[in-house]
Amino acid sequence: MESKSLSQVTQTQNARLNEGDYYPSKDMLAEMVKQFQAPVTRRAIRPGFIARTDGFDIDQTIEFLETLPDKQGVLSRLLSVSDLTENLYKRFSENPTSLYNWYPAVKRALYESDTELKTPDTKAMRLPIELAQFIRLEYHKTSQADKDLFNRFIFDQFKLEDDKTYFIKTGTFSSKFQFANAKCSEPREMGEYFQVINNFAMEVGAGQTVDLVVREYIEDVENNPTIYNGMPLRTEFRAFVDCEKNELIGVVPYWHPIVMKRALKVGLSESIQQDYQTYLRHEDKLTAEYNAHLSHVRKEIECILPNLHLSGQYSIDIMKNGDDFYVIDLALMSESALTELL
Repeated sequence: MESKSLSQVTQTQNARLNEGDYYPSKDMLAEMVKQFQAPVTRRAIRPGFIARTDGFDIDQTIEFLETLPDKQGVLSRLLSVSDLTENLYKRFSENPTSLYNWYPAVKRALYESDTELKTPDTKAMRLPIELAQFIRLEYHKTSQADKDLFNRFIFDQFKLEDDKTYFIKTGTFSSKFQFANAKCSEPREMGEYFQVINNFAMEVGAGQTVDLVVREYIEDVENNPTIYNGMPLRTEFRAFVDCEKNELIGVVPYWHPIVMKRALKVGLSESIQQDYQTYLRHEDKLTAEYNAHLSHVRKEIECILPNLHLSGQYSIDIMKNGDDFYVIDLALMSESALTELL
């Protein structure tokens, strides 16, 4: 593919954003919130209303924890479960791991580079603070009226289609271990899916985002077995890169045998034990395909790095589906699993 100038790319990207990707402005979403009518005061979704669950001074606590030398674990957990304030909302909006923040750079890099890598069609939305707080409330404690309102909001704002299957996630959490929630075939109830996913993300310390993502669902063309409640066990690669040095640090199998056996073997539930047996039967194929395509993946990652305008070190996840290779996720390397395998 012939390289293009920055101005040409910017024009093309803007056109594509208008045609496909969805990045609504804060003003657009704020205007949408103003249209909400909630005559019942116990309703959680109301214009200008943040449905707090406690009176905890999270801003002051964060300031204190930031001064501690060994703060990361406690701080991450606290941030994930706390009610939103304006300061916390701003902090989450700036989270570099959120797809809302890195996806435009990835899409541009793929467009500018002579690469075979793809990325799923993607729509991202940054929720206004009222709705970002709503999906932090426990699902079973919110009214059906609010759920219905949020369902309609999501369906309309993402311009969803009936009878279509989507892959959904928050800006930072894909809920792969509960894949039945991530694969949504009921678009008119997608708001409730998002609330359940975000509730679980908060429980595991991954609730540091105010963004939602809807992607095309990539149907498995290889007839792979499934684990984690319906997730196709496809060959995946995790590459670690330094974007400032344009350097590929290394690549490891996403479904690494040591990690997978350690994680699944000790699972107590019957479903996890079934997943363990499924993985063991599929391990040889995963390993063979990883080794067969490793050099190709390395070459494609090195190809896009000069055009990937991000700061710092990241992990990049690549999913194989037939002859296609998709960039499906990024995260800060410092917050990524599998670095020990390098």
